[in-house]
Amino acid sequence: MANFQSNSGSDSANTIPALGLRWAALRGMLGSPLINAEDQKPLRDELLQELQSIGQAMSDIPARNGIELCAKIDVVSEELKKMTGDEEDPAQNLLTSIRKDVMALTPRAAQERSSVQLVRGHTPHRSVEATQSVDGARASEAAKGP
Repeated sequence: MANFQSNSGSDSANTIPALGLRWAALRGMLGSPLINAEDQKPLRDELLQELQSIGQAMSDIPARNGIELCAKIDVVSEELKKMTGDEEDPAQNLLTSIRKDVMALTPRAAQERSSVQLVRGHTPHRSVEATQSVDGARASEAAKGP
């Protein structure tokens, strides 16, 4: 079986973005119907254990910005859904509201870099004289023939 154990010795692997990506990948694997087969039970248990360790590791790391804070909120939200089984739970609604508030307070990167200007491309206009000279050259070539 694959080894999904945490890389606790590596600082680069223990950031909120890295842990969030690993968490999402594990959730995706656990969402597969194949993982629910009886012969995959050991792998499923290992994946669930790794999810718990990622959640613990995320709790030990302070969020550096709103996006990382939202990642932590998402992990808590998913764990709460798993425990209660109710998506309309008041605590779930509160977490959703907090996530929206954090995102509203977080400046968007595109707005910060608004110095980019979009330019619409268009075909250059030909003057009437240029069009006539091109048409005249075509006509003289056609008259010469093969």
